[in-house]
Amino acid sequence: RAVGDRVAMRSRGSRARAISMSRAVFLAVALLGSSAVVAQGSTPHSNPVETFDEEALVRPLPDGKTVFVAHFRQSAPLASRHFEKFPKAMAQIARATRLAEAELSFTQGRWDDLRWGRAPIGTKPIGAELWASFHPPPQPTNATTAIDVNTEADNSWAKLTAHLGGFFCASLSRLTRSETVVAPTLAFRKWNGLATALSSNQPRRHGSLPSEAVCVENLTPWLKLLPCRDQAGVGSMLKSRTAVFGAHYVSISTKMETKLTADSKWDLVLTQTLTLVLEDSTKKEDGTTHLSSLLGIDKKGVTIENSCVAARLSRVHAESHAPFKVAGAGENMTDFFPKREHTAMAPIGGGVNALIRLQTWDLSGIGRRTTGRTGSTRSTRLTTGESGVIAAPAVFDLAFSEDKESALSGESYSKAPLLGYTPEFTGERYLTGSGTRDGGLTVEVTRNLGTDVDGGRKSRDTKLRLFQPMPWYVRVFIHTLRVTYDGEVVELVSGTKSKSKSSKSSTANFVEGLSWSPSIDRKRPSVLEMQLAIPKDVAAVKIAVTYEKAFLYLNEFPPDANRGFDLPPAVLTFPPPRVIRFFRNLQGMDALESPLLDLMEGLVVGGNTASEQPELVYLNGLLITMPTPDFSMPFNVITMVCTLMSLLAGGVLAALTKRPSWDDFKAQKKTQGARLKALARSSNAVAKRGKGGKGDAKEEY
Repeated sequence: RAVGDRVAMRSRGSRARAISMSRAVFLAVALLGSSAVVAQGSTPHSNPVETFDEEALVRPLPDGKTVFVAHFRQSAPLASRHFEKFPKAMAQIARATRLAEAELSFTQGRWDDLRWGRAPIGTKPIGAELWASFHPPPQPTNATTAIDVNTEADNSWAKLTAHLGGFFCASLSRLTRSETVVAPTLAFRKWNGLATALSSNQPRRHGSLPSEAVCVENLTPWLKLLPCRDQAGVGSMLKSRTAVFGAHYVSISTKMETKLTADSKWDLVLTQTLTLVLEDSTKKEDGTTHLSSLLGIDKKGVTIENSCVAARLSRVHAESHAPFKVAGAGENMTDFFPKREHTAMAPIGGGVNALIRLQTWDLSGIGRRTTGRTGSTRSTRLTTGESGVIAAPAVFDLAFSEDKESALSGESYSKAPLLGYTPEFTGERYLTGSGTRDGGLTVEVTRNLGTDVDGGRKSRDTKLRLFQPMPWYVRVFIHTLRVTYDGEVVELVSGTKSKSKSSKSSTANFVEGLSWSPSIDRKRPSVLEMQLAIPKDVAAVKIAVTYEKAFLYLNEFPPDANRGFDLPPAVLTFPPPRVIRFFRNLQGMDALESPLLDLMEGLVVGGNTASEQPELVYLNGLLITMPTPDFSMPFNVITMVCTLMSLLAGGVLAALTKRPSWDDFKAQKKTQGARLKALARSSNAVAKRGKGGKGDAKEEY
């Protein structure tokens, strides 16, 4: 029986091992199948739900500099929990804050409209700026009190600043204080031409830090949002941090927007834009400049050889007009990189138009091959010769030069930008008055084009929105607000000119809307918003107001108080501008799809209709000097008082702890020492005599 039990146990064990082996084989097959599915899903363009586009634009400027724009656009379902390309952190922030739209920018330097023309993708103010709008929370059906939308917006704003400040290594926590945050009513909205802006129940918040420094710590997390970071594609052009932050103008912006799709689902769109104004100090003798030299990647041994594998579109655009010339300069670039060319016409004055060329290279059309090293790849294209198939490397680079033939042929050329690039209006902001108590602020808007016809581009009636926040310690007197058109005062109540009998537009309403939110000391800033109608025969508009400076507490001054206080930037909002549009055949079979060019040309991304995005013009930064005390005087007073207190305390302490016997302490100590010495001598003498007596006794015995 025992032998039979052992045999039965062995048979059961063998069957169990066979079952476990079969399960292991089945699990291995399942894992291989799932890995194959994952590998298949991770191939480029496999998931149509998530998209990623990367593009770059290069444009020579009239003064010899070059503007470089890197543009990245990603989209993914907002409700997704796992992503292949899209950064998960941005989706979590959007869900946690009920975000509708937000834009964060870090800028160093100022864009010069008069020298460089209109920026390709708009400009940003100096320092850090953040504005956002939020979806209102759903109201409970059974609750007796409704949820306060503004309170929820403040909570969402606090979360957004904390998350973005930690992610981008910026001090955005200062934007959570109520004395620095405003709620705009007209600004940062789509344009509809009405003084009340678009009707929306989405509360908005805006905050800026003009003194925020821009550094590598802001760019590194920005690059980490890209699927390939700075290892491939357009992102690899930003390898040199020295070239990026050594530019005359640096602007890094990140925009998030939630959009409702056709199937009633929300998508999150992440747009990243970096704008640089570069100047090459190592030009060749013939004046040729290379893109790799401008970006500083030639010194690092970096070559642009392929696109990001996750990119649906990967393109580089080069825009030029006479006398500038742009051509491919990479190794085997002419044969291996697909290239397309489009044109546009722009007025240059006197009824003459200039031809503008747009050359586009597709980085995603490069082939790939595996080299001898395991896992390494290099972009190549195969060329067939007499001896067979030869693999040649493909390197992307561009060369910029001045077309001397066009200059010698008599074509006129000036250092000013083309009229197609020149903004119709430019704005300046400056302080008036003197002293440390009163002052004034003036915003001046000037029309660049003539009042009738200039170069084939006619002036037109337009509208202007002004957004000017002021800190609480600058107490603005709203009754001193004055608006002048070409020197003539405009009545704010009726919106008409007070003395303009000769003006053809004297009966028109110029001030269409005015919003004023007064400040509260140490609680909230003041905000001035207004919409003006500017006729085509008006060349200059001035908006002036006076203010009084408040006294600050000692702990409210920054460490560099004598430098001055930065005023928040003013924003001028104009209708969608008239820009240069290239003949891209958007409705044809061979259309050039480009989200970057759509934004440049004022079109809806992915469509052929004009967008409602207005033109934002940020005015120059200002420093205001406040009544500043002499910080050395409190230091001197504190030092003197501490010295006197130490002397007084030392004397009192000595008097309280002194004993009467301490007066003759030294004399007593000296007498005591003498007695001890005498006692020691006597004891030594006695000891010697004792030793001598004992010796004599021994001899006698």
